[in-house]
Amino acid sequence: MTNSLRKRKAAIFAGGLALALMIAPAVRAQTNADEVLAKKYEKILGRYEFDLTAMGGEARVIEVVVRQGTLWMDDGDGRPAEIKPVNNSAMEFAGTDAVNGPVQATFIKDEAGTVVKCRMVLPNINLDITGTKLK
Repeated sequence: MTNSLRKRKAAIFAGGLALALMIAPAVRAQTNADEVLAKKYEKILGRYEFDLTAMGGEARVIEVVVRQGTLWMDDGDGRPAEIKPVNNSAMEFAGTDAVNGPVQATFIKDEAGTVVKCRMVLPNINLDITGTKLK
């Protein structure tokens, strides 16, 4: 192996190592942000089943998750909707779906204080539906 080839390989390795060292704190910070947010909203996180058969649809599962330091409602269509608390509420959220417009989500507790349902309202498509949290 020639000396110049060794130098190039060493430079590429050093550059890759430097990049990895620069990215590591950002990845750690993102993970920590996700963990903090997940802990804050742990009661509402999970999967909710919405029965759309009365409207000619089928049962649909929507997952409330934390990703990239943000709270999302994701039905698996590739367009999750970011939701944010309304007036610092832990149970009322609002966001925007890329296709259907504004989304309002209200989480409902049972008598024991456990979140068991999610009411989702999409006014642009006249949808007001309540889903049950799956175990």
